[in-house]
Amino acid sequence: MTFLNPALLLGLLAAAIPILLHLLNLRRLRTIEFSTLTFLKELQRTRIRRLKIRQLLLLFLRTLLVMLLVLAFARPTLQGSMMGSIGSHGKTSIVMLIDDSFSMTASDQEGEILKQARQAALTILDLLKEGDEVSVVKFSDVGRTSMDQQHGLSHDPQLLRRAIEELKPTPVHRKLAEVLRYSARVIAGSVNFNREIYLFSDFQRGLLEQSVSSILTAESLFPPEVRFFVLPLGKRSIQNFGVEEVTIPSAIFEPGKPFTVRARIGNYSGEDAQNHFVGLFLNGTRMAQRGVDLRVGTSSEVEFSVTSEEAGFVEGFIELEDDDLEQDNKRFFTVYLPERISVLLVGTEPETRYLRLALGTRQSREGSVFGLQEVRGERLGTTQMQGAQVLVLVAPEDLSPAQSGQIAAFVSQGGGLILFPGSNVSPERFNTPFAAQLKLPTILGVDGAIPQSLNGNPPSFVEFDRIELRHPLFQGMFDSPGQPGVPETRGRQQTVESPRIARSVRFAPSAQSNQIITLTSGSAFFLEHQSGSGRVLMVAVAPNLEWSDFPLKGLFVPLLHRSVSYLAGDQHQNTGHLAGDEVSIRSTVRTPGPWTIRNPSMIDVAATPVSRGVQQSVRFGETESMGLYTVRAGTSVIRKFAVNLHPDESNTGPAERSDLETVFRRVGIESSSVSFIDQPREVQRLVLESRLGVEVWKHLLLAALAVALLEMIVARISKQELTPVPS
Repeated sequence: MTFLNPALLLGLLAAAIPILLHLLNLRRLRTIEFSTLTFLKELQRTRIRRLKIRQLLLLFLRTLLVMLLVLAFARPTLQGSMMGSIGSHGKTSIVMLIDDSFSMTASDQEGEILKQARQAALTILDLLKEGDEVSVVKFSDVGRTSMDQQHGLSHDPQLLRRAIEELKPTPVHRKLAEVLRYSARVIAGSVNFNREIYLFSDFQRGLLEQSVSSILTAESLFPPEVRFFVLPLGKRSIQNFGVEEVTIPSAIFEPGKPFTVRARIGNYSGEDAQNHFVGLFLNGTRMAQRGVDLRVGTSSEVEFSVTSEEAGFVEGFIELEDDDLEQDNKRFFTVYLPERISVLLVGTEPETRYLRLALGTRQSREGSVFGLQEVRGERLGTTQMQGAQVLVLVAPEDLSPAQSGQIAAFVSQGGGLILFPGSNVSPERFNTPFAAQLKLPTILGVDGAIPQSLNGNPPSFVEFDRIELRHPLFQGMFDSPGQPGVPETRGRQQTVESPRIARSVRFAPSAQSNQIITLTSGSAFFLEHQSGSGRVLMVAVAPNLEWSDFPLKGLFVPLLHRSVSYLAGDQHQNTGHLAGDEVSIRSTVRTPGPWTIRNPSMIDVAATPVSRGVQQSVRFGETESMGLYTVRAGTSVIRKFAVNLHPDESNTGPAERSDLETVFRRVGIESSSVSFIDQPREVQRLVLESRLGVEVWKHLLLAALAVALLEMIVARISKQELTPVPS
């Protein structure tokens, strides 16, 4: 047993007062005058014995009453563990983990949840003794190497109090497992044996999503002597709808042409919703609005088709009606509508003739849409590729390994590439090193025209077999003769005039490739391949009349134009990074001096780009604000990107305690080391009880009251015994 007010134990000396009074009463003689012995005869021996016993009982009860009162005020505690007495006197190291995500801005009957967390944390500070040390860690600081030095254990209570009072909500979302791993590193810096970790959070389900499943094997991060105090805050269910995701499917992005925006809306309100309004804005103007029905606990997708007449970077966002958590009602995105596309045509003059003519026919009011430059294959280098958005390459098999590596870097960093085989293509030279470095489908061989048969029939040719009309390259190009919604149909000759193909290369099938057009021979004529951050479109015929009459067909020019626009427009589309993430910003335009990145608060941050191959790049980590960021080189805008809230932040339902315990167990926290404190106002008392044991002063007061009542009863009986019986 431990006493929280041991100095009051000196009051036990008062227990001697009833004994002294009893002894004094025994020594004091009383003279009673009486005329006869009648009274003495009435006092029988047994009655005198009972009287003495009652007097001793009264002495015991009065002494016990004094002792119980003194012990109650000394606040004794029954130890809950063997380390209780050490915890009461030894130095303590404390790590406070405070959830500062946007879900903590919701309110219940006790007020804002984050404010409750601050008050509970300040209450813990009031328990500090000399020599104790504390670290205050916000959830948003986890995973940021720049904050590691700021989370050392501190002995300055004023500094700690100021850090807690100034704590504000942020859009940065962290998982519980990440936070616990980080706290293990912080508490490991303590030399004190008595160590405690406090968790202040609303413990929404989104905090645990992926936390349990991501921990495949149990970890041993905490020694058994570390105690955990978990404070689940927020007693009211939150009515919340959230924009969980915005996607922009690949398309031909041009001013005046429609493109699709899809949004996924989640319902965490606890009840179904009908006709919930969803609005789409471009450059601050509402462009569309729809009502969507949302079943409770599920997500629904809503799709918009919008058009912007403005070229360049278009800013947009999806917005919902107001609810209990406003921060996830808006999700930002950017769309790039190129006004002029830089194209680099690579190959010899005879091989690029038809390509040059086709690319030169695309005109706008300001002139040619394509800024076309040409270079022979042997002269291609990093300098020529600088500033290019799309490469149109003929005879890649003639390039050197160094040139193949430069093109691979260009594509992996987001550049677009259109490939045509050369007239004298060699599968071996194409496959190694070119296809190997870009991780492209290899060429199995070259299919030629079937020779004239013995019966004198003319040689046969292969033609188009299937066309994937749902691909963005064909959207709006021509009407589908088949049923709506059917992606592929045989016999497209009614709509698409197929070329007669005498020779073609046969590509090896690849799981990463999408066959857009196939031939009657079963091989691919036109396919798409993702390589790093860029895309590659591969054509199976050389761009000349010896291989096919494709350059003379009506499909040749629009397909080439749309391919260039498709590859260029896809480079800049961005539906959002997550708050707190590091963003990689790249540009093929070489600019002298630093870049300027303006955040949503209109604050400019200077960043020095690093040259990598044909591009310059910057890694930017100051993304703690939601909204749109603008990257400038001088006065030119080279990039815009959006930063949004993590979609799991919308999942505001309370997590099951069993799921919390599962996460604790998998990072090495024993259930016996965890104390759940459901009443933040009782945090001081519960923490002290956990450190020192359970206080029993209330029980002692009740016992003292019972002893006092018993003493009154015994005293009254004794008084009646002393009263003479009238004769």
